[in-house]
Amino acid sequence: MRSWLRQGIFQGPRSRAHLEALKRLQPEPKDMYAHDYLYSCLSVLDSKAQVLLAYDGFLVAAASVVLTVLPGGTGSTALLVAALVASGLSGALSLTVVSVHWTDTYDLEHPNEIFPRLLEVRNHRTLSYRFSWAIAQVASLLLVCGVLVHLPGW
Repeated sequence: MRSWLRQGIFQGPRSRAHLEALKRLQPEPKDMYAHDYLYSCLSVLDSKAQVLLAYDGFLVAAASVVLTVLPGGTGSTALLVAALVASGLSGALSLTVVSVHWTDTYDLEHPNEIFPRLLEVRNHRTLSYRFSWAIAQVASLLLVCGVLVHLPGW
C-alpha cells in the first residue's frame, strides 16, 4: 500500500535524481508521438470513467428511491438490491480507471521501457473500464426489471 500511495512522490535525494533524469531526457520525435498517444488514451479513459461514475451514482440513487417509494415484494426487492450492488461494484471498478500514474525516474532513465509500461497501464485500465461498463448495464437492466415487476399485469 505504501508504494502505491507514494508512487510519483519524490523528496530529498530522490527528487534531485528525478529532476536530473528529466533534464537528461531528450526524446526522439517518434518517441514523443508514442508517449503523447498513450497518455491521450489514458486521458480518454479517465474522461469515460468519470462519466460512468456519474451514471453509477444515478443508478444507485434511482434504485434507492424505487426501494423507498414502491411497496416491496420479494422478487422486486431482490432485483433492486442487486441493481444497487451491481452499480456500486461498477463505480468501485471505475475508480481504478481514474488513477494517478506518473512516469517514474526509472522509466525516464530507461526510455525503451516506458512505452511497454504505459501500454500495460492503458490495457489494464481499458479492461477495468469495459468490465465496469458491462456491470453498469447489468445494473440498469436489474433496475428496470425491478420497476417492471411493480407494474400492473406483470
